[in-house]
Amino acid sequence: MRKKIIYALILTLLVGLCGCSSGKEQKVPPADPAGMVTQETKESITVVDQAGREVTVPKKIDSIALCYRVAVRFLLNLDQGDKIKGIGKTEDFLEELQPSLAEAADVGQGVADLEALAELKPDIFIHKASDIETLDAVEKLGIPAIGIRAENAEDITEVLDVLGKVCGRQDKAQMLIKEYKKRIRAAEKRAEGIKERKTAIVMGSSLGKVADSDMLQSRMIQLAGGINAAADLDEPGLWPTAGTEQLFQWDPDYIFITNSESAEYTVKEVLKKPAWSQLKAVRTGNIYQLPAKKDSWEFPGVVSTLGIDYMMHVMYPKQMPDQKLKKNVDSLYQKMYGRTFSREELGY
Repeated sequence: MRKKIIYALILTLLVGLCGCSSGKEQKVPPADPAGMVTQETKESITVVDQAGREVTVPKKIDSIALCYRVAVRFLLNLDQGDKIKGIGKTEDFLEELQPSLAEAADVGQGVADLEALAELKPDIFIHKASDIETLDAVEKLGIPAIGIRAENAEDITEVLDVLGKVCGRQDKAQMLIKEYKKRIRAAEKRAEGIKERKTAIVMGSSLGKVADSDMLQSRMIQLAGGINAAADLDEPGLWPTAGTEQLFQWDPDYIFITNSESAEYTVKEVLKKPAWSQLKAVRTGNIYQLPAKKDSWEFPGVVSTLGIDYMMHVMYPKQMPDQKLKKNVDSLYQKMYGRTFSREELGY
């Protein structure tokens, strides 16, 4: 019995050594990049989404459903608004761009209504890449489910690439990717000429909630030539909370406030808060709500480049004078939606 055990141990050791003898055999192949087309036929195309999943979608898409609001603007950018047949909550601005959104079926806001989706049976469903459970559940209904993520500049170009291929609008997607990258490079070049960098924070829907280094708004501050004072905040979650003591330690030159409809406070209310009166940004009146009233310029997408331009205009008006800001606004809306809006309409 002892000999059998020894032989078994030797055999196990030899097998392990053989398995380790070839480095090439032990390498795990890298995941396919988002947007990669892995298969194509006359009727369908298989694309890797931003969740790393291979999703096969029909080449002819007539109906799209989503409950993840980030996806809406990307689809409108790609001229796919008329195909959105199922949606959660929409906005006046989006309905102005695409009136048919007001008639779209309710398939849940944030959380998918699987029963409504099964009844609607759209050609594709688009959702956040982090919610694999929902993506898989929708796939089980026989509906191709695309996962997207738009948390930074690379993500934004990937979303355009993935949805451009899924929707058969690669031409428009590549044009917008090129435009987005061009505007980012232009912002970086303008920022190179700034010698004394201003510190700034972007606050979320509640007082004290700030954008840390992982968030798009932090990158926007940097591209605008500023320094995100909250970049190193070590608190969990999206829009982590900083206490009043922490805010006074940072004492930023500028405070930008989200223009989200869920915001629980205004610029005027912050300026009147006695506890905040000694903050540099409050003393100097350098607190601004990010534009635009109609269309959020901090929203993940190509439009976020206008948020960068606005921040630079506020902090360094010589680098981004008002006339240049307006020109950038008009040209981008023309490229995104084929039309422009007046300053009064947008509210900036």
